[in-house]
Amino acid sequence: MRWTATAQQETRNRPGTDGALSRRALLRAGGGAGVLSALVCLGGTARPASAAPGTALSSGAPAVGGSTTSYPLAQHPGTAATAAPAPRGATTRSLHAGTALSVVRVEVAGGRMVGVTFPRGTAAESVAVRTRNGEGAWSAWSELPLNDNEADPGTLEADGRVAGSDPLWVGSQGALTTVEVRLPAADVAHAELHVVDPGHSPADALAATSGSTTGADTSEVLLRSTGAQSVDERVALAAPAIRTRAAWGADETLRKSSASYSSTLKAAVVHHTADPGTYTQAQVPAVIRGMYRYHTVTLGWADLGYNFVVDRFGGIWEGRAGGTTRPVVGAHAGGFNVDTFGVSMMGDYTSAAPSAACLESVAQVIAWKFSLHGINPTGTTQLTSAGGGTARYARGTTVTLRTVSAHRDVGYTACPGNVGFTRMDTIRTRVAQLAAGGAATASEVAAKYAAVGAGVLGSPTSDEGPAKIGGRYRHYGVGSIYFLPATGAHFVKGLIRDKWKAMGWEGSYLGFPTTDEVALPGGAFNHFQGGSIYFSPRTGAHAVRGLIRDKWASLGWETGFLGYPTTDENPLPGGAFTHFQGGSIYFSSRAGTHVVRGAIRDAWARQGWETGRLGYPTSDEYDVPGGKRSDFQGGSITWTPARGAVVSTR
Repeated sequence: MRWTATAQQETRNRPGTDGALSRRALLRAGGGAGVLSALVCLGGTARPASAAPGTALSSGAPAVGGSTTSYPLAQHPGTAATAAPAPRGATTRSLHAGTALSVVRVEVAGGRMVGVTFPRGTAAESVAVRTRNGEGAWSAWSELPLNDNEADPGTLEADGRVAGSDPLWVGSQGALTTVEVRLPAADVAHAELHVVDPGHSPADALAATSGSTTGADTSEVLLRSTGAQSVDERVALAAPAIRTRAAWGADETLRKSSASYSSTLKAAVVHHTADPGTYTQAQVPAVIRGMYRYHTVTLGWADLGYNFVVDRFGGIWEGRAGGTTRPVVGAHAGGFNVDTFGVSMMGDYTSAAPSAACLESVAQVIAWKFSLHGINPTGTTQLTSAGGGTARYARGTTVTLRTVSAHRDVGYTACPGNVGFTRMDTIRTRVAQLAAGGAATASEVAAKYAAVGAGVLGSPTSDEGPAKIGGRYRHYGVGSIYFLPATGAHFVKGLIRDKWKAMGWEGSYLGFPTTDEVALPGGAFNHFQGGSIYFSPRTGAHAVRGLIRDKWASLGWETGFLGYPTTDENPLPGGAFTHFQGGSIYFSSRAGTHVVRGAIRDAWARQGWETGRLGYPTSDEYDVPGGKRSDFQGGSITWTPARGAVVSTR
């Protein structure tokens, strides 16, 4: 049974729908995050894709195995369709107007990551993929943008490039898996589905621990021209914990050339990987290995495109080989790879916000690299475009850019996502603070305390200090004030503060508070960037977020029949749930977000909850003659006074 809260594990975020939350208008200051579960796994049989011979550029490369399998779509069912309509609710906004679509079905074997390539190019800007395990339900469609990272024109790496989508992480393999690809009908004849198995590595077992770091030499001597002479400059900032390529299990035989270097560094470019799949902390090395194999074997690049990748738990990982302290030329921002380095946040931040831990690590690695190369984090620099298909500026054009720029500042791309792009000033502010030793203004916290008063928060119990991601905080006897430029200064106190503290303060998925504590009849709440904490004496303090919070809000929050939450959000394979006083809300990407309660919930629990033969709920409770019914993936439960709860399976 799930009547008590389990340990929190962060799941994928999706934005809340503030328009539906009018009773809590204060949410407009923050915006909620939600749950998006992993897609189903891949399995089946396959033909290995061809790849350039490995070069074994470094000795002692770990044997991780792995494979890449290609499936020409023209050889699979569904190719005869000339204008297959998109499934109901599917997103096709990225396809050019009037484009006839086909849906091609492919039986696959093995693998944990998929992508689609177009050897002859495509007029589409994205391609959609969904999966089904056995005879189960289909996953939601995932719209994958065409990969907008590339090497600079004129390089051998660029010459071998193949047009393809971004890869999608779908998790561990399953038997009898089917993949459907929705794409322009004109492209079916030459497009290919690629299924990537990242193999296994000892790094996988170590992923949830500290792992291996680069051990960057902070006494390394760098030379920088100053007038007519060179001056020795030692590293100004200590290196953050950066996990090596060996720590994610890089198969160095996949690299096709040695690293190339710029003569200097001038700027950082921030990306997201745009993968809408989800991953656990233990899966991070495998996800990076999958991207690496996809970039090299499938897209034809020399190495992983990014210089650094940062996972949603705050882990910093060495990307492209060549030395973390050196100005390695990547393949992350076509036309602007020289004199820049790329830092990519693992995830799709089009609609969801990067975690506070992820943003802090992005800022730390940028601040450290800037200190190595004498870059002003608040300044601008001039870069000359090498041109190319994704570059925003023509070859030879010199442009002035901020030293911390987003990919969309230099390329025709949405990267690092619409929400990710709104966090660029947050990153810049934090990089500048780190470069200056963490100094920041203290006036906002002090002003808030003056407005609230000691009667609410008590006397100060700590000095004011820097919080994560450019913020400030101070603790008081019964509460705390946290400030972030994007959210303002707000106080959190009592058991709500205790709950937030237990979750990791602003470093948790909740982020910073976006409201003060608000009193309710019989309880209180605070909204945060990534969700809310609600408290009542009977239920305690619990976190609610994303689509589950949206559903609860639509039913009247704590004044509705569900009452207050009695657990935090708990992740499940393929979904999540939160229990409330009057029932439960369950979410899965396949079945949606629905309420289960009363005798119907009791009967469902006896069947094994979502792991039983009924699976997840696909409807809320609704009226039938003489009683109530809820539908599930595998059947329904009907309740009447005469017969009680009766289970019907398909």
